[in-house]
Amino acid sequence: MKITWLTQGSFMFESNEARILVDPYMSDCLEAKGVKRMVPYPMVYAELKPDMLICTHDHLDHLDPETVEKIAALYPDCVMAGPVSCCSHFKELGIEESRTQLLEKGKKVSFKDVEITPVLALHSDPEAVGVVIETGGKKVYLSGDSEYDEKLVTEQTSGCDAILICINGRLGNMALEQALEVVKAARPVTALPMHYGLFAENTADPQPFVDGCLAAGIKSYEMELGKANII
Repeated sequence: MKITWLTQGSFMFESNEARILVDPYMSDCLEAKGVKRMVPYPMVYAELKPDMLICTHDHLDHLDPETVEKIAALYPDCVMAGPVSCCSHFKELGIEESRTQLLEKGKKVSFKDVEITPVLALHSDPEAVGVVIETGGKKVYLSGDSEYDEKLVTEQTSGCDAILICINGRLGNMALEQALEVVKAARPVTALPMHYGLFAENTADPQPFVDGCLAAGIKSYEMELGKANII
């Protein structure tokens, strides 16, 4: 599995058969609310070529209407997936229901050579989900936006090849110390911090998380935006 971090909680997952884009925030729509992006999105629309777009919850830095509309128009075969809050927003944007895939916690979805299992996330969008993505014998858990709860660690989220976990500690997300607790309990091969570095008002230093993982015998490093990671 190839994973590329694309700012904040956005990733591209690539298997042998599928390109799955998660939570792209490519516009600057939050600038009108005084929240300006610090770095550009590392891919342009023509490079995306997604087979599926997943939005983990209905907040602007995860379901960006401008971005979603452009992707839907440019890639008419792209499946638009998310929990009920996101599917409702897709409908408001004029996206046909036949193109959408509802993601419900605990209900596995098969897509090409990938299996996607929505899992618990505790956030201000009550429908928010994390996702476990499996392909080619590899399993990755993406936390999405979530507060800490020991219930995040389950049989499904434990023992993964990688965990991608929020560390910013603001606006409904666990702080890095809490993220470390999840990682130490779930015991992945690799744990990578995310959801920082896009907005000055909502970021964190990833190094203490990386150091904490390494001290616990779990591989970790700071991802480079736009650079593929092979899991």
